[in-house]
Amino acid sequence: MTAIRPRTFTRLKRLQISDRAITLTIATILPIGILILWEITTQMGWIKELFLPSLSGIVNEFFVIVSRGYAGHPLAKHVGMSLFRVFTAFFLGSFIGTCLGLLMGHYKYVKAAFYLITELLRPIPPLAFITLFILWFGIGEVSKILIILYAGTLIVMINTIAGVQACPKEKILAAKTLGANDFNVFWLVILPAALPYIFTGMRVALSVDFGILVASELLAGDVGVGFIIQDASTFFNVKALFVGIFTIAFFGVTFDFVLRNISRRIVHWEGK
Repeated sequence: MTAIRPRTFTRLKRLQISDRAITLTIATILPIGILILWEITTQMGWIKELFLPSLSGIVNEFFVIVSRGYAGHPLAKHVGMSLFRVFTAFFLGSFIGTCLGLLMGHYKYVKAAFYLITELLRPIPPLAFITLFILWFGIGEVSKILIILYAGTLIVMINTIAGVQACPKEKILAAKTLGANDFNVFWLVILPAALPYIFTGMRVALSVDFGILVASELLAGDVGVGFIIQDASTFFNVKALFVGIFTIAFFGVTFDFVLRNISRRIVHWEGK
C-alpha cells in the first residue's frame, strides 16, 4: 500500500494538471479567434476604420497616449484618478451595504425601517441623480464618488440580506442554546454563513462601479478613463475610445480576479 499511494497521487496530480490545461485552452480559443477575425476584417477593409479600427491601430494609439498623454494629462493620471474614484466608492459602499444588510437581514425592525426606502431607491438608475448631485455637492470629486457609491451599496446590501436569511435557523438556535449572546451569534454564525453572498455582492458591485465610472466622469471632469471615452466619442476618435474601453476592461477583470481569490481564501469552506 505504501508503494501504491505515491504513484496514485502522482497520476491524479497529472490528470488535474491536464484537465486545467484543457480548460484553459478551451477558454482562450474563442477570445483569440475573435481577435484574429477582428484584425483580419479591418485590415482587409471589410469594415471601415470609422466604425471599428484594427487592433494594431488601437495598440499604436495606446502607445501614443502613453507617450504623449491625453488632453494635457498623462495616461497614468487618468487611470489613477479613475481607480481612486472607483475604489473609494467601492470600499465605502461595501462597508455600508454589508453593515446595513446584516442588520436588516437579522433584525426585522431594522428591515422594516429601511425596507421601503431601499425598495424605492433600488429601481432608480444612478444616472437619474447626476443633475441632483451636481446641485447638491458641486462638480468636484464628492458627486462623482457618490454616483458610483449609490450603485454599489444597494447591490452589496441585497446580497448580504440574502446571505443572512440563508443561514439555517437551527444553527442560530443552537448557538443561543449554548449561551451565545447576540454579538457571538452575529460573529460566529450569521457572518460566516453570509460571507459567500457578501463576496458575490462585492464582485457584482465592483463590475457595476466600473460601469458607472464613465457616467460619473461626465460631471465636468477633465481627468479619468471615463473622460477619455467621452471626449474621444465627441471627436470621433474611435481608436482612443477603444483604448479607454480596454483600459476599464483590463482593470475590471484584474481586480475581479483579485477579489475572487481573496474570497476563495477567506471563504475556503465553499470550495473552488
